[in-house]
Amino acid sequence: MMFAEKVVIITGAAAGIGRRCAEVFAREGARVVVADRDVAGGETVAQALLAAGTPALFVPVDLAIPEQVEQMVQRTVAHFGGLHCLVSNAAVGGRSLGDGPVHECTLAGWDTIMTVNLRGTFLACKYAIPELLKTPLSSIVTLSSVLGLVGTQGLYDTHAYTTSKAAIIGLTRTIAAHYARQKLRANVIAPGLIDTRMADRTRATPELLAQVAFWQPLGSIGAVDDVAEAAVFLASDRAKFITGAVLPVDGGWTAQ
Repeated sequence: MMFAEKVVIITGAAAGIGRRCAEVFAREGARVVVADRDVAGGETVAQALLAAGTPALFVPVDLAIPEQVEQMVQRTVAHFGGLHCLVSNAAVGGRSLGDGPVHECTLAGWDTIMTVNLRGTFLACKYAIPELLKTPLSSIVTLSSVLGLVGTQGLYDTHAYTTSKAAIIGLTRTIAAHYARQKLRANVIAPGLIDTRMADRTRATPELLAQVAFWQPLGSIGAVDDVAEAAVFLASDRAKFITGAVLPVDGGWTAQ
């Protein structure tokens, strides 16, 4: 029970990686705040945790709105009495939003993706850090992407998304360096293609799936468990001497 009596906020926890993170942190004894703009999905996850005996709270939040992010942290502290960990997971991406290669990416697509992915991560950290500093050995885990580490060479070519994910790495490492002497750790996970809704297009396109199978030699699609288990480790005291790390959970993509 690595998180017994500890409080964790997980953004984007209504589905996919975020939902599995909520379940794995709950397994380790955490008190879990399910934060998401999807009210129905977030409430479903929180109710399932409560039914299984985990102290849980759903907080609706749009990470693009500073007041809502600040209230997310305030409600967490008011309900549970403190905060020990932030898992900043919420993100959007895709050509449906106007993303694409730089010369094709729309201004609206760029702004939407940067607002949710990068500004949202910044706001979550900004408002969580003052509370995290009140507890010893607190931690932040942010979710980047393998696409924030390598060029896609025509595989996806969603350049706003990849830029936002690269920037999250820079933001997290800066936080790690700045707050280390105050005993706040911050680490990044960079997943490859994982079995979430974001993988639907790849699954439905044999050519894409074949390319990903080449770049991820351990398997063309990873499991949400792979990411959630990495997150709970990095956030726990078992990783107490690790900060500023970027952990690829990518089936060997960045090893090539």
